Amino acid sequence: MTTAHKSRVLDMTQGDPFRLVLQFSMPLFCSNLLQQFYNLTDTALAGHLLGAAALAQIGATAALYGLIMNFAFGMNNGLALTVSRYFGAGDENGMRRAVGWMVTLSVGISLVLTATSLLGRGALLTLLQVPAETWDGAAAYLTVILLGIPLTMLYNMEAALLRAVGNSITPLLFLLFSTVLNIGLDAAFMGPLGLGVRGAAIATVLAQGISALLGVWYILRSYPELRFRPAQLKETTRHAVTHMFWAGLSMGLMSAIYNLGSVALQSSINALGSAYIAAQTAARRLAELYFIPGGALGISVATFSSQNLGAGKRSRIWQSVKAALVIYFVWWVFIMAFTFLCGEAAIRGVTGSDDEIIIVNALLYLKISVPIIPPMAVLVILRNMLQGIQHTIEPLLASALELIGKVIFAVWLVPVCGYRAVCFCEPTTWVICFVFILFATWRCRGDLRDA
Repeated sequence: MTTAHKSRVLDMTQGDPFRLVLQFSMPLFCSNLLQQFYNLTDTALAGHLLGAAALAQIGATAALYGLIMNFAFGMNNGLALTVSRYFGAGDENGMRRAVGWMVTLSVGISLVLTATSLLGRGALLTLLQVPAETWDGAAAYLTVILLGIPLTMLYNMEAALLRAVGNSITPLLFLLFSTVLNIGLDAAFMGPLGLGVRGAAIATVLAQGISALLGVWYILRSYPELRFRPAQLKETTRHAVTHMFWAGLSMGLMSAIYNLGSVALQSSINALGSAYIAAQTAARRLAELYFIPGGALGISVATFSSQNLGAGKRSRIWQSVKAALVIYFVWWVFIMAFTFLCGEAAIRGVTGSDDEIIIVNALLYLKISVPIIPPMAVLVILRNMLQGIQHTIEPLLASALELIGKVIFAVWLVPVCGYRAVCFCEPTTWVICFVFILFATWRCRGDLRDA
């Protein structure tokens, strides 16, 4: 490996945990910020170029798109934890075998997911209760997004693989390129070319695909220790492959179960009408900006935990959790001030609308959700820490609790109480899951001590 690329590899088994978590999470934070900035720009372009109807068409399937993206993100990060453990142990041959199976499993899952979701897309739109006036646009947008699942998986796999060896900077650079390209293609496809909401989906898939191909070239050229030969796949035991698969599936399901609840909730929001869909779309775009540190710090703690588990330095793991919580608290204070001082102006800027129903309800969602972010921060960070030390069941159960809570709200409370129940749904489930994950972590406390 060249000196330039060595400088981007971060060994988290030695040094100050706070500095390491901050150093590793900052590029991830910027990556997620860029992604959410793109989402905001995408929404704003659709609203300003195509009107509120297009915003509703994209928003009607937003939870389903989030489900696909988060499953791909979680699955690949879970598979990459095995690479992290071999990296922490200094086992280069083990890394090559793990990379080979990571690629094999990710490709196989993406093909199955694409085929099944395309066959069932009509049923998915019906399940989401997409209003008749937004059906055609939502169907066109969803079809293109589903066709792009293999590229989404490849794009996320490369980023997860680089982060597994401590390189969180290069994925940021690829995302920056993808975001700029995406915004340019959005403006062209929804503007002069007149492709409507289908153009927004094509822009997303094209930008991810080009970035994914560039990522393949970069890894093959710069990381010879991550290259594998097909014959090396046979050197791995069935037990090791099964364990790796379940680690990936656990993190994928952890993200997907959360989003399945969001899909159920989106279905009940769609039944309220286009104005509420637009309000929720705008509010979620801003809320996802607020949740950015959770994803960045969660992956940082998972990688830190996995590397130190491989190195036999378990007592360092809890220090990374405390560091991540301090960083998130500082961010929470900032977004509390922003929401209550500038929230309305931000919503008007995102939607391009003066409809008071949209503005008032979007702001209501933010003002109820933001004060309850601290329990959610603890939940996200501890879930990822448990994944990093190979406790895959507890995080999955926490996500299942979240799903159950969202389904209860979607089926029984939103139809009766309206949009206000939507606003209280996530804060309520966060608190319940927060209590559960604290108990689960306490039970696993013995695994955070050196042998």
